[in-house]
Amino acid sequence: MAICLNWTPGADHAAFYLARERGWFAEARLAAELLPGAGSPDALAKLGRGECDAAVADFTALLSARRKGQDPVAVMAIVSDSPLSFFAVAPRVLSTLADVEGSRIASDEKEPGRRLWPRLARLGAVDPSGVRWVQTSNNAKVEALRQGSADLAMSSFYHHELEFRAAFGSRLVTLRWRDIGVNPYGNVLAVSARTIATRPELVRRLVAVAQRAHVACVDAPDPCLDALLAASPYLDAAGEGAKWGLIRPLIAPSRLRGSTFGWLDPEQAADNLSGIGGREAPSDLRASMDDRFLDPSVRSP
Repeated sequence: MAICLNWTPGADHAAFYLARERGWFAEARLAAELLPGAGSPDALAKLGRGECDAAVADFTALLSARRKGQDPVAVMAIVSDSPLSFFAVAPRVLSTLADVEGSRIASDEKEPGRRLWPRLARLGAVDPSGVRWVQTSNNAKVEALRQGSADLAMSSFYHHELEFRAAFGSRLVTLRWRDIGVNPYGNVLAVSARTIATRPELVRRLVAVAQRAHVACVDAPDPCLDALLAASPYLDAAGEGAKWGLIRPLIAPSRLRGSTFGWLDPEQAADNLSGIGGREAPSDLRASMDDRFLDPSVRSP
């Protein structure tokens, strides 16, 4: 079985490397090959072309792919809480959405947060047009705050927080979207609808391994990171450990403790649907998720 990753191997993929190293894929009669990728659309396109049997991809990207005629289906949530955040530097106050109004915000125009901003603004009863977007690549956002060309920076990817922390230390001020009303899912495990129809038992075995491995990594991260580093020795151990510290609470947030690991909530997933624009159709969500392969006995730590 080939699994297309959404990016080069990193801390958020460590569970798959642990499962392969410990022989859990083999026990499930799955010979897992982990294929690095170049973003979620790339991983989903490969899945659609049959270059892999499953893919790790952002759920918003999965919904977008479905609107373009592809057939990926999310069978397990991997990142259940969103890393979407606004960052600022003290003495700037950033405690409610009202503090965002009137700000110049460093953001890439392709970020899902830009498309989700109207939803967040409506929920917070602020004017969606009351901010000014400063077109900025992800790698230039820290400098935009440092130089004062932007008042805030939008962050869409969990690992970029390390760069802001390194630059500003205790002066970094954070407002997390999930705390103020918008919490789209991050990475999910996806397979094609045709695989579900023709090889459901394979999907069930894959999901069982993925659930087991992610819970094991949440409980004991060191073996997972060791497996990741053994497979990708060019990675920096300290850096991946720091990244794991950020991704772990997004994989297993305290609000989900004791619930079935990997469950996708249609109400929460509506945020992802808003992130691709257009009419919010519940039927789009129903067709994009299939939780029947999850083992309910595997609980979020």
